[in-house]
Amino acid sequence: MKYKVGDKVRIRQLKAMERVCQKTNNFLWFNGHNMPLRMSKYCGEIATITKVQENSYKLDIDGGQYSWQDWMFEGYAFEFGEEAEFSYDKGDWCKRIYLGYIDGDEYPYVCVSDSYRENFRNGEKYISYKWRYARPIQKKHTIIIDGKEIEISEESYQKLKESLTGEINV
Repeated sequence: MKYKVGDKVRIRQLKAMERVCQKTNNFLWFNGHNMPLRMSKYCGEIATITKVQENSYKLDIDGGQYSWQDWMFEGYAFEFGEEAEFSYDKGDWCKRIYLGYIDGDEYPYVCVSDSYRENFRNGEKYISYKWRYARPIQKKHTIIIDGKEIEISEESYQKLKESLTGEINV
């Protein structure tokens, strides 16, 4: 599963949902055999993940009534002006200021680079860039093992913390 509890996601627009269903031969699924048409009223909306299940999510927007899957989301949802991380290939990530999302575009995330940060904040002219992938800023933690500092991701930190719970007061 791509997202975790607390992540904000943007539900695909109705037309984009239909395009994905047609490309994956999943059109019957969208037409109501498994997905009630009532879910379409949430298309284009921003929701928060409240529960991660084996192969689906529960969202706050519908009170956890429906099961949602990764393909039903455009991606992470950000507020205009929020800092996030962006990438062309999921290899190198860089912090930028989020401006918007262009549905159906190959590079849908529009943002401002660090070099134009002050221009953006002051309402002056700036150059925007488009990126293929986006994610919330990843927290990094530093742990010390045998005197060596090691930087680990938030996910690894949480797993390590869970594994130590009960054995050591963390």
